[in-house]
Parts: sequence; C-alpha cells; structure tokens
Amino acid sequence: MKRSALGVADQVVSSGSNYLTAFLASLVLAPVDFGAFVLAYAVVTVLLAATRAVVGEPLLAHLPTVEGSRRRGLGASALALALLLGLASALVCAAGGAWFEALLVFAAWMPAALVADAARFVLLAGRDTGRAFVVDTVWVVVQLAVLGGVLAWGTWSIGWLAAAWGLGAVAAVGAFLVVAPERVADPRAWWAESRYLSGWFTATSVLGQVQIYLVLLLAGAVLLAVDTAGLRAVQLMVFQPVVTLMAALLVLLTPPMAACSAAGDLAGLRRARGTALRAMALLGVLALLAIPLRHVLLGTFFPRYTAYAALVAPIALQTAVGALTVPFQAQIRGFRRGRALFVQQLVQAGALLGCAGVGLTLGGVVGLAWGLAVATVIALVAIVARALRLERPAVGKAVVVA
Repeated sequence: MKRSALGVADQVVSSGSNYLTAFLASLVLAPVDFGAFVLAYAVVTVLLAATRAVVGEPLLAHLPTVEGSRRRGLGASALALALLLGLASALVCAAGGAWFEALLVFAAWMPAALVADAARFVLLAGRDTGRAFVVDTVWVVVQLAVLGGVLAWGTWSIGWLAAAWGLGAVAAVGAFLVVAPERVADPRAWWAESRYLSGWFTATSVLGQVQIYLVLLLAGAVLLAVDTAGLRAVQLMVFQPVVTLMAALLVLLTPPMAACSAAGDLAGLRRARGTALRAMALLGVLALLAIPLRHVLLGTFFPRYTAYAALVAPIALQTAVGALTVPFQAQIRGFRRGRALFVQQLVQAGALLGCAGVGLTLGGVVGLAWGLAVATVIALVAIVARALRLERPAVGKAVVVA
C-alpha cells in the first residue's frame, strides 16, 4: 500500500510539473503567446513521448520479467539511449526554431528532460517508487523556485517558462545520480533487449500524443484563436488533472501485470484489473462533478475563458469514460502485445479525429468537444473487446515472447 501511494504521489508530482507549466502559461501569457506556447510545447511533448516509448514504457513491461542480476545493467543502458535521444531532440527543436521561434527556447533543456524522465522509469520498473518520488520532487521544487524568481524579479515569457521546466530537469538528473546506483552504459544493450516492444510502443505513443494536438490544430485551422485557447483551457481544468492520475495508475499497473502475464497468473491479473476499474470509476465520478461546478471552477482558475462553460460537460464525460480504458491499456502493455496496442491506438485516433471533425462541422467548438466524448466511448468499447480477446492466449504465451 505504501509503495502504491508513493507511486501515485510520484506520478502526480511528475505530471504536475508539466501541468504547472501549461497552466501558468495560460495565466501569465497573452492569448496569442499562449497559442504559440501550446504549439511549441506540443512538439516537445511528442518528442518526450517518443523517447518514453523507446525507453520508459518498455522498461515497465520488460524489466520486471528479467532476472535481478541483469536489471541494473539494462537500466544504465536505457539511460544512455535516453541521452542520445535527448541530444537528437535538442537538434530537432533547434532546427524547428528557425521557423517557429517559440520552439527554440526548449532545445537546450531536452537532453536533461529526457534523461530525467527515463531515470524515473528505471526506478518505477523496479517498483522503487520512493526514490522515484524523490527525483521528481526535486524537479518540481527547483522549477517552482525559478518561477518564484521570475515572479519577484523578472518578466513572464515563453523562454522563462521553458527555463524553469528545464532547470528542474537538470536538478532531477543530479538527484538521480545521488540516490540511484545506475550509471550510463552502452545503449546498444537496451536497444537489443527491448526492440521487440519499442517499435510498436513508439508508434503507439507518438500517435497518442499527435492525435491530441491534431485536434487542436484542426480547431485552430477552422476556429478563432480564442476558441482554440478556450478549448485548451477547459481541457487543462477538467481533463488534465485526471489524466495525471490515469497515467499514475498505468505506470503502477504495468509492471505487476507483466509479472502476472509471465507467470501465467490470470487470477492475479484479473484482481489487479478489477481494483483498477473501481479506482478509475471513482475518478470518473469526480471528473463529472466539474459539470455542476463549471462556472465556479472557470471563474477561479481560468477567468479569461468563462465564456466556454458549455465545453465542460462533454470534456468531463470524455474524461470519465477515458479513465475506464486505463486498466485495459495496462493489461495489453503487461502482455507485451505491442502490435495489438498500436491497432487499438489507430482505432482511437481514427474515432477521435473523425468525430471531432464531424462535431466541428456541425457545431463549432462545442460540437468538437461532444465529438471527442463520442470518440472516447468508441475507444472504450474497442479496447475492452481487444483486451478480453487477447487475455487467455497472451497469458499462455507471455514467457515465450519475453
């Protein structure tokens, strides 16, 4: 129980640092600058997701099935690969900055951010949630300290928001080097060990991130900039906090489900899934409470966007339904069925973009929001059917594919 509580706390702190950056940007930047920030941060998020899919997510699914004597070496190798990908991401941001200046300010911080993220996954894969919590807490504390300095002595800008986020990542890497035994090793070892997962996981993760921002780009191409900002503000208020906890449970569930799959323990897997479903249902109910409280919440946290209260109901429904998909996502990841996971993501992306497009055509930004809710119902039905269909053969074959 203590380990699980620390795992949830770690994920809240980790995702909280990203949420804090976006939330603060919505408050201190003018709507035009906030729109530029959203697009730049979208690119950074996709790069982070790609690295997480190559390094972090395969660690959760694969490392628990490896004998203990090899885990430290594989963890160090994964960190080295994250460093290489971080350097490549920095080059991407620097090159993109020639066309989109807001992206340039993130370039210098990408290596540290990607290594820090990989470091926490090394710890979480070993169910060392306590030290993961320490590393992420250092990140947030340093980030808050920098933001406090800007508030007291500086002027808000995209550059300062990026610097606070990046300096927090640098501090998190330093904290990991203090509290953890892993060090950088040959990256080829992890790539050879995990590539049966990383290709599918990368495609799935990038598609999952891209679909979110394609919806924003679709909205931006059709709607006024303030409507796109209003949609994002409501998502930050209702959807993003719950996604933080959804991600926490996904991270916590995947290693034990992988272990149950490798051991052929179908009963243990079903118990874990049932517990997670109850937790997610409760989380969904809490998300729905935003509907009657929408005017109070918007007036308190996003006073510039109170005119978009009509978006709260569909976004809350999307959030509540989406929460129920998490145990089944963890189950497929634990089975290490990368192709099945990618196919499911294709279904979800197609439904999301299709329904969002139809909704946008019929009802503007409100129609788009309801389209997202309908798409999430389709995604839930699809992932439940796929997980149950894969259940018995996946458990039986888990030892072979590992």
